[in-house]
Amino acid sequence: MPYVFSNQGCNALEESAAAMGDTPWWFQLYWSTDEGLVDSLIGRAEAAGARALVVTLDTTTLGWRPQDLNIGLLPFSRGQGIAQYTSDPHFRSIVAGRVGAAANAAKEKVRPTIGAVKSLVQMSRSHPGDFRENLTSPEPRAAVETFLDIFSNPALSWDHIATLRDRTTLPVVLKGILHPDDARRAFDLGVDGIVVSNHGGRQVDRSIASLDALVNIREAVGREPTVLFDSGLRTGADLFVALALGADACLLGRPPIYGLALDGSDGVAAVVANVLAELDLTMGLTGVASIADLVPGLLTRA
Repeated sequence: MPYVFSNQGCNALEESAAAMGDTPWWFQLYWSTDEGLVDSLIGRAEAAGARALVVTLDTTTLGWRPQDLNIGLLPFSRGQGIAQYTSDPHFRSIVAGRVGAAANAAKEKVRPTIGAVKSLVQMSRSHPGDFRENLTSPEPRAAVETFLDIFSNPALSWDHIATLRDRTTLPVVLKGILHPDDARRAFDLGVDGIVVSNHGGRQVDRSIASLDALVNIREAVGREPTVLFDSGLRTGADLFVALALGADACLLGRPPIYGLALDGSDGVAAVVANVLAELDLTMGLTGVASIADLVPGLLTRA
């Protein structure tokens, strides 16, 4: 069971990879507007032992997320969750250039607010290095500003994807495919697999359900290509349905996070074990002996 590390994270991918030991893992790339940073992240993932490169297609800009806005959930603007960037040598060079340019520019007098001070303190806590030194350094703020400027590329296109074969030897998986035409085009470009996903419903409100998209895509591409499934998976019964409708494997996202919040690594292990146990029981109760025996005929439309 491979784990997926994103280039959003609280730890550098090298630290996460070391903690994983021999457990296989993939690297999830959010394509930056800076191509040098894209190459740097891919190179680091390869060097750290990633087994595949997963490119997220559906987050070239963040969707409208009222719940996040209601509670003020803006971690990136406080320097949280950007450790993959602040640990990256190419990103740090961009930040250094920004700091240098700011030092040479005319300084505008600004009266800080309490909220701004709190944000600067949080940036200093999250930034690598000594907290006290970070408080008086322009780098934490410059790192956040740089991240917000170049994090994701709204102009991401098939031309970008076509360059990957010359940029990495890793298997390439495209995440966020919902239309059969896009699935066909992805495989025509030679990618190794796709993930049918609507990003957990967090990007486009009233988007097609991932499960409906899975059916259409599997019919369009046939049985041979590798088609993975993501979004809406909470239970073993959910896995049963997705596998029966044509998924080669499923990505379990939110449930392990709930377990992590409740009981750390033990919580994650418990959630995964429970989901797999329910899948096993559901298969047994429906007379299915193996994953290969999960077929659409076991299901009926609501």
